[in-house]
Amino acid sequence: MSDGAALRYRLGEDAAVRRALASTAVRTMTAAAPVLLAVVLLCRLGWTPNTMFWGVVAALAALLVVRSVLGFRTSRRRLRSLAVTVDDAEIRVENSEDAFGIERARVARIVEVAGALGGVRVESQPDARSGEVLVAEVPRGGAGWSDVRARLESWRSIERRGRRGPAVRVALALLVVAGIFFLPFLLEDFVVRSRGLALALVLVMWAALRWTLRAR
Repeated sequence: MSDGAALRYRLGEDAAVRRALASTAVRTMTAAAPVLLAVVLLCRLGWTPNTMFWGVVAALAALLVVRSVLGFRTSRRRLRSLAVTVDDAEIRVENSEDAFGIERARVARIVEVAGALGGVRVESQPDARSGEVLVAEVPRGGAGWSDVRARLESWRSIERRGRRGPAVRVALALLVVAGIFFLPFLLEDFVVRSRGLALALVLVMWAALRWTLRAR
């Protein structure tokens, strides 16, 4: 294949399903962990849940399951249909939801994101009129990914950025379990002083956990 020949990259069925499952699992855990921690801590503060409360919890759990299933299907469909074409002049991305191209001359930077859910991101310069920045993502996992990466590296140097992989997310989730066992002892001191202060601390912990687990 000559240097100027276009490279066409697809994930493939198995890689698309694996990536969709992994990303859905991470999103589900990220959404559920802060809520679980907040509920357990509130119960520790002496808040006795009633039937209505458990009904709300059950509804939230059902909503999370439905959201996860729909998210998986959407992600799988988009990844199955993903096609990235790279030649000497342009990178073009097509999937079930969108299709666009970024000319080589308009590329602002190329970033490689580490981890099983990583890949290469090609960012365009802002549009002169709208200021819009196009981002072409080439997910790792398909046959020929290294060839596409090498072609993009010939355009300009690739920046490298770490990413929290599934293993790190699981480790963070384990911190939630540790918090369930150890934070109540800290909260007992606050409960003695002020119930409102203890509730405020729960909200701060919930917000901190949400920030820690958010996607990178």
